[in-house]
Amino acid sequence: MPYPGGTVGVTRVRTGRADAPLILFCGGNLFRRAVYGGNAARKLTLFGDVLMFDYPGYGDTSGTADYAGFHAAGEAVAALARRQADAEGRRVIAWGHSLGGPVCAQAARAMNADALVLEATTPSARAAVDDMLGWKRAFVRVRLAPALAAIDVPAALDGYPGKVVVLEAGRDKTLPPSLSRALARGLEARSVAVERLVFPNADHHDIGDQPDFQARVAAALP
Repeated sequence: MPYPGGTVGVTRVRTGRADAPLILFCGGNLFRRAVYGGNAARKLTLFGDVLMFDYPGYGDTSGTADYAGFHAAGEAVAALARRQADAEGRRVIAWGHSLGGPVCAQAARAMNADALVLEATTPSARAAVDDMLGWKRAFVRVRLAPALAAIDVPAALDGYPGKVVVLEAGRDKTLPPSLSRALARGLEARSVAVERLVFPNADHHDIGDQPDFQARVAAALP
């Protein structure tokens, strides 16, 4: 499908359930449908149809591999998700993993999603960098590109009327669980309806493999 940077590679996986919501999935860093799409579909079709896409510069999507391009592609696919859901009478859920959290937060606002799932992600790029530096941040200053420095998920969702579900991986070594906790606090401070689900034995990529994943997420989704 077209977007301002060229063409976005998009796949829809159908469950065959007419009452299932449509889930817009924003994958993490280097996500490509051809490589990781099967795993994403296995996890998300437990809850609904899945619309997934490649980021610019990866897979079948043309354009520049930077956050501005990711955001533009995400908004274009969000508009497609909204059109399809409205035509079929479905609810829409945005689901962002890792890097896809900020992308899907913007998309959720743009398409007025019924709910947003933020899985193993961060409230901001600066928070992720500061966490990575640890005590060294008192001596080292990392300069972020303007588009990355501007990422602020709680601010982007200020006034968002839908529910946000934050999925926290207790053993996450990529984006530590403290970032998920900070994200939930930031959303609560802006009066966003948020529920935080902690999976203590999960790492960054295996929340969906936890034995209580399906039951707890299904109960949290509106």
